[in-house]
Amino acid sequence: MSKLSTALQEIIAKQDVFPIATANQDGTPNVVPMTFVKVYDENNLLIVDNFMNKTRKNLASNPRMAICVWDLKAGQAYQIKGRTTRATSGKVFDEAKNWVEEKMPGLPAQAAVLLSVEQVFVCQPGDDLGKEV
Repeated sequence: MSKLSTALQEIIAKQDVFPIATANQDGTPNVVPMTFVKVYDENNLLIVDNFMNKTRKNLASNPRMAICVWDLKAGQAYQIKGRTTRATSGKVFDEAKNWVEEKMPGLPAQAAVLLSVEQVFVCQPGDDLGKEV
C-alpha cells in the first residue's frame, strides 16, 4: 500500500477540482469532477458524495477508484488508485457532513467515501513517468 507523502498531501490541499474515475462491472468508465476531496490521513482520501449517481452505482459493484492530482506550478502530477468504502453514518460520515456544511451550508452530504490508497503513479513528463512511488 502506498502512503500519501507530505508533498502529495500538500498538492491535494491546493487543488480545487479532482477528476474521479470509476468503472462498472463491465468496465464502462465514468469520470466526474469532484470538489469535496481531501486527505483524511496518510492512507486515505475522503470524498463526499453530494450528487453521485453513476459513481455511486459503479462503486456498489466495483469499489475501485482512481483520482488525478497535480500542481502545474511545481510541474508535478500523480494518479492515485485504491479501493473505496462508503459510510452513511458514523464518525467519518459525520466529519464529511460537517465539512460540507461548513463550506457550503445547505448542500446535502449523502455519504462519505474513503479511498484507501493502494498505488500512486507519477504522471508528469520525465524519466519517472508511469513509475509507482
